[in-house]
This record gives sequence, structure tokens and C-alpha cells, in this order.
Amino acid sequence: MADTPALLIRDATDDDIPAIVEIVNHAIRNSTSMWETQETTLEARLDWLHTSQASGFPVLVAQMPDGNVAGYSSWKMFRPFSGYRHTVEHSLYIAPAYKRQGIGSALLQALCERATAANVHVMIAGITSTNIASRRLHERFGFQHGGLLPECGTKYGRWMDLLFLYRIMSPA
Repeated sequence: MADTPALLIRDATDDDIPAIVEIVNHAIRNSTSMWETQETTLEARLDWLHTSQASGFPVLVAQMPDGNVAGYSSWKMFRPFSGYRHTVEHSLYIAPAYKRQGIGSALLQALCERATAANVHVMIAGITSTNIASRRLHERFGFQHGGLLPECGTKYGRWMDLLFLYRIMSPA
């Protein structure tokens, strides 16, 4: 990661929540990468952080040398049934000012390392089919095409397709 040598990937804390809220709300307002239309709040994201951590799910942030949070990544159970207990679905978002600087790669690398250490068998990414940058990032990390669900979501008055990518993290 030559582009960002002083970048720190670490576990998120309560102090990171305002930056995460800003990143999430920007994605809600300005992109189809997050299929949500209602902005989040500090309280909602604090609850998410605490619930994630209590469940053993990582929430990582990318901290720049100046202390700013440039992005975050996390995972949750793919589906709430015991048969899926070794499969997680992850999220990764970068603040607009820090895109195309290798931060997404650093966060995804760290998340994959955590998944391997936690004996996760499969990681899944659900990506808006038109998000070519995210698809290419995941493909560089060994994620493969898992399926396309046409017109299963809507935002900005149009139907959107959901692309599933997956990576088997450990042998069967």
C-alpha cells in the first residue's frame, strides 16, 4: 500500500461515530451504493457499533495521519439462521475526499484477515450492479460472481440490480 504509508486501520470507537455518520449520510444522499433513503443518526450508529462489537463482528476504520477517518468496513451475519453462521456479508465505504487512494483496498485486506482469523468460511458482498469500482476492488481480492438479482431495490425513482460477489475464505 505505497500510496498511503501512514494509514492506520484499527477497530472503531465511539469517537469515530460522527465521521462514520457523515460517510453513511453522504452515501445515502448522493449514491446508489447504499440502498437507504433515510439518513442515519449518531444514536443509531452508536447502537450499531455496540451491537456489532458485542456480537464479535468487526467495525474497522481507516485513520489518516491527520486523525481524520477516511472510511470504514464491517461485517454482519449473512442471514439470521444457524446454517449461515460461517458466512458474513460485509460493507465498505470511503469518504468522498479519500476515494481512489488505496483506502478501500487497505480496509478490505484488513477485513479479509479478520475473517480468516475468525474462521469465517465465506464473505459476501452485495453491490449495486452499476458500481464498477467496487466490483473491480472485490475481484482483485479474489471475490467471484455469485449471482444477480434484477430490480430488487429502488432509489432515485429507478429499479436497481443487486450483484452478489463471494470469496471462500477457508477450505471446506
